Amino acid sequence: MRRGPPARCTLLLTLTLALAAACSSASGTHIAPTTIVPPELPPSPTAPAPTVEPATTLLFTGDLIPARCTLQTIRDLGGDFTRPFQPLHDLLSSADITVGTLDATASDAGTPFGCIETFSLAAPAAAVDGFKYAGYDVIANAANHIKDCGVSPCGGRAMFETNENLRVAGIKPVGTGNDLYEARAPAVIEHNGVYFAFLAYDDIADYYHATADSAGAAPLDPETVAEDVANARKVANVVIVVPHWGIEYTATPSARQREFARAAAAAGADMVVGNHPHWVQAHERIGSTFVAYALGNFVFDQSWSVETQQGALLAVTFTGTRLTSTRYIPIHIYDRYQPRLAEPTEAQQIVDRIETASVALAP
Repeated sequence: MRRGPPARCTLLLTLTLALAAACSSASGTHIAPTTIVPPELPPSPTAPAPTVEPATTLLFTGDLIPARCTLQTIRDLGGDFTRPFQPLHDLLSSADITVGTLDATASDAGTPFGCIETFSLAAPAAAVDGFKYAGYDVIANAANHIKDCGVSPCGGRAMFETNENLRVAGIKPVGTGNDLYEARAPAVIEHNGVYFAFLAYDDIADYYHATADSAGAAPLDPETVAEDVANARKVANVVIVVPHWGIEYTATPSARQREFARAAAAAGADMVVGNHPHWVQAHERIGSTFVAYALGNFVFDQSWSVETQQGALLAVTFTGTRLTSTRYIPIHIYDRYQPRLAEPTEAQQIVDRIETASVALAP
């Protein structure tokens, strides 16, 4: 709204007009009144526009194991490794950063088994085509099958080739390396000017762990995670830990899982998102750190129980560097290879199992 002249100026103007009128009346001569121009007021200060912090969406999936009967099914359907991800492609690729856990190898260093009972979970290099199609940006492969070769032994080649295949596809592997130093190093992704660092560890197969002079997976260690988080914080604004841990086929995290989660939280990690148990597990907050203990299977052949055919995506939003929302998206694995959104009744059952286990963690 435009302002009027100050009161002092108005009075001066009135006096001038009165004097002019008196002189004109006395002498009969018209004297033009003096025009008073009010002084310019300083412009109203403009409040600075509020800084809008960028929002970044992340999507985490459960265990990726395109081996064994999953591999055989894909081959029987023509060998297209994008097939497992086709129903959820738009959801997976819509996140700004999509993160998975690879509990297998993806290389041609060995010869994968087909649909037989085996604990050697090797997949061919072509499996990475599916990960790329799905839109993965980071894959944690510090896991208990990272050196599996299948039918014939291949030493550490399967792990090295898996990492190289992921990098060629534009996906950052994390949690394995030529030595312990490299395995403990973070993978860093920048989005909207915010840098996200990911650290990954294995607590299952010590025979695959890296040492100071040998290649392998970073071992999960509550004593050293603080150093790793501090180093990651030097190059990133947000630090997320992705451990491979826990007891299979349980919804309740073990004492070991909770011990490490507390150590990661005390070190300043923003999130901890684990896998390996093949079931969904509880979540909790430790201080400001959100912990999701396990997301279940995502691509795997364990059709022998309801729980192993179920899982959840974890969708989160960071506003700037602050975690501002978390949401579980339940899934069901069909035909031993393809995850799809769970039907409403089943989805509620999956969420209820997560929440029941979570409530049980409360002191």
